[in-house]
Amino acid sequence: MKAKKNLCRASAIAFFSIIILSGINISLRAEEQMEGRGAEAFPYPWKNFSFIQPRFDRVNYDGDGYMNNYVFRGVQVFNNSWHMRLDLPLANTNLSGENVFGLSDIAVRLMHSTEIYKQFYLSYGAEFVFPTATDEMLGSGKWQAHPEIAGIYFLGQPNHVIGSAILGVGYQFDYAGAGDRAHISSFHIAPNIDYWGKKWYIGYYATWKYNLKNKVFDLPLDIEAGYTFYPEWTIAAEFIQPLVNTKKVGYDNEVEVKIRYMIP
Repeated sequence: MKAKKNLCRASAIAFFSIIILSGINISLRAEEQMEGRGAEAFPYPWKNFSFIQPRFDRVNYDGDGYMNNYVFRGVQVFNNSWHMRLDLPLANTNLSGENVFGLSDIAVRLMHSTEIYKQFYLSYGAEFVFPTATDEMLGSGKWQAHPEIAGIYFLGQPNHVIGSAILGVGYQFDYAGAGDRAHISSFHIAPNIDYWGKKWYIGYYATWKYNLKNKVFDLPLDIEAGYTFYPEWTIAAEFIQPLVNTKKVGYDNEVEVKIRYMIP
């Protein structure tokens, strides 16, 4: 009964979020199909780039442990420079010794991009994570902030972008929440690069992390490839494998599959 109520609650949130995001996008149109995830994270600033994206993410731990995340992501670009992202996640895991399912932590991200020189841009903003999980195994129990700043260079010509190179830095921390839950404090560096073909893209999208609490580095291999099989639809797969301190990082590997629909 509890799982059923949690599912209904999460479904209602996702439904109304779709309505809100769709309504916002009535007057906007994607002027150019963007292939790479670099554009997804920091969109080509003078183009409208709004989409919805269902995502499935599986994190594998030692033995048979796992965490599955089922995320609905909505992205909206305002005035060709403000980029808002909303993540509504469901999750299930067996890390508690039994299968647990419910709502996970909701996240909202707001970034602003500004031109520095020609095709070089500066993007800055923050992500906020809210302790909305219906079970302590599915979330952090903490209110979190993640301010970040990134330099982005779009490769190619202004009328024909073929990729992006990004160097981003950020710091994620908790500022409130359950006192008996672990504090969050980690420094992030994201040296990302990708190439966009006519209907496909491939990129290195790793985020290097240093956990200041347990003094552990996570420097992963993170490769993603995607293919646009219809003008508004792109499917992608991502694989993440920790390469340093693999016994301390806490997970074996991560696999993600996602489908992006560009809102016309």
